[in-house]
Amino acid sequence: MKRVFTLTGWCFAIVATWASAPAVALAADDFAQHFALQIDDGAAYYSVTLPAAVYAASQRHDLGDLRVFNGTGEPVPYSLDAPRESARTPSTLRQARWFPLPPTAAGSSGAPLGVTIGADGSLRAPSAPPARAQHDTDLIDLGRVSQTSRVTALVVHLRDDNYQGRVTVESSDDLRHWQPAGDAQLLKVSYNGSTLSQDRIELDGTRVRYLRLRWLDGTPYVDSMDMEIQALAADPAQRADRAWRDGIVAHAGPKPGEYFFSTGGPYPVDRLRLNLPQPNTVAPAVVYSRTGLDTPWREVAGATLFRLHNGEVEQSNPSLELTPDTDRQWRVVVDPRNGGLGSGTLTVAAGWRPATLTFVARGSAPFTLAVGSATTVSSAVSRDDLLMGASAVPATARVGDALSPEQAARAQSAKDPDAMRRYLLWAALLLAVASLGAIAWRLARGAHAQAGVTPGGAPDAAGASEGSGVAGAAANDPGASDANGQGDRKG
Repeated sequence: MKRVFTLTGWCFAIVATWASAPAVALAADDFAQHFALQIDDGAAYYSVTLPAAVYAASQRHDLGDLRVFNGTGEPVPYSLDAPRESARTPSTLRQARWFPLPPTAAGSSGAPLGVTIGADGSLRAPSAPPARAQHDTDLIDLGRVSQTSRVTALVVHLRDDNYQGRVTVESSDDLRHWQPAGDAQLLKVSYNGSTLSQDRIELDGTRVRYLRLRWLDGTPYVDSMDMEIQALAADPAQRADRAWRDGIVAHAGPKPGEYFFSTGGPYPVDRLRLNLPQPNTVAPAVVYSRTGLDTPWREVAGATLFRLHNGEVEQSNPSLELTPDTDRQWRVVVDPRNGGLGSGTLTVAAGWRPATLTFVARGSAPFTLAVGSATTVSSAVSRDDLLMGASAVPATARVGDALSPEQAARAQSAKDPDAMRRYLLWAALLLAVASLGAIAWRLARGAHAQAGVTPGGAPDAAGASEGSGVAGAAANDPGASDANGQGDRKG
């Protein structure tokens, strides 16, 4: 029996060791989608900006079902720097110094006519500005912007009650070399005591010294200009370029002026661009969102939507600015009393700042990014804890195409050094179980062959055998008893 217990203990130890071996591989199989991670060899850390396909595959609003696996199917440590509302810094307005300029000849450089440059680079206008009919360009001196801040927009305050026109923006550090910095459409329309205005020119964080505005549809009367300045975010995810998902179709609801659409993923949407179906449309609207069909709607934004056509110029409402919102279900309610949006289809574009994933290149390649498990919770650590004060800058990784289940399995087992060990454990387990069964069978067979079973309890097998033998001998030889008795008396 001692040998049986010893062998049983070994079997349990083998089973426990074997059960722990494939746990990692099973965890990798729990995810619905895998993506190849393309890296350059030699770096200890890698960072990658998550594309829209990863968000679309996620089943959690916080990307908690995301993991990085190496070539042996083992998860590696990672951090996920997602844009958060708390990381956003408020912007401030500062008045900009601007100078109306007469038309400049093509290829001209240096200080424009009517403007001088000071020793510190500041601009001055020693003479009166040109008349409105004689200028089509404005020069702006942004001044010395701090190294920790950036100019995100220009706010142009128009004096005209009705203006609609396009403007192009160029930037320079020396007034000699100019680069395109974007374009915009400005609008100010007054009707029945209300005013529609679009006075912002987005600059996307420029840090140059000078800007040049060229008016393409007539020069407006400008009262003043303000610079919108924002501190640089320390969070790398906040510095990522905004991604867009275009062409989202909003379907009309059962009530007039009601439209529904889904973003299709937990994108942290902070911009919504609503494209109206018909020109010359003006309609107040309220935007709602919710996480799912069983949750109530909550209001996230309100604005006046418009699309106005004037000759060759068409003006649309700017994108709605939102606090990052990962809800999938959205609802737009338009006031239908003035015809709503008319006929046609409302389309939507959703914009967000994608999260940045940083992971440790532990183990062998290929590395894969797994996502899509409603029951998995996040195991991300902070970026500081992940880097542990390392001086090396993480190298850039790229998210490749989605992998089929067969490709994902090959990626996690092609270089698996533990595969042979698991096969040997399987063989040892089967051999131990077979040996245990053989020993148990032999013991049971011997017990049935040697033991006699009585209802009231019998003596042990050895005593029962000896007693049976004596009784049989006495019955067959009557003289045996007499001999024994005489012997006893003689003694």
